[in-house]
This record gives sequence, structure tokens and C-alpha cells, in this order.
Amino acid sequence: MFQLQKGADGAHGDNAASLKKKVVDWLRRLHGPLDPSISPALKSDHGLEHDVTGGLLCPVEYNCDDPE
Repeated sequence: MFQLQKGADGAHGDNAASLKKKVVDWLRRLHGPLDPSISPALKSDHGLEHDVTGGLLCPVEYNCDDPE
């Protein structure tokens, strides 16, 4: 059972790593060069910390371009 769980954990990690890169590539194709750039290896510059990814995470009832 331990080996099975270890294999599943490894596959999950591989999938998550490749997915992060694919999402960053998709954002670059959609928005052009990102400023600041997003690293697929770091989590600190993703999510609400970045204007592009923050806009995608923003609820639709809010205008993410409004500074307030």
C-alpha cells in the first residue's frame, strides 16, 4: 500500500508541475508578455499577487481594473 501511495503522490507532483507551466504559457499567449513576468516554478508571483491571474480569480461582480 505504501508503494502505491508513493507512486500516486509522485504522479500528482509531476502533473501539478507540468500544469503550472502550461497555465503560464497559456497566459502568455492570451495576454502577450506579462509584466511582471510569472515563473512557473514559483508560487509567490501567482494568484492575487499578479494583475493577470488576480483578474482571473476576481469575482465577476467586481471590476478588477478598478483600483478601489
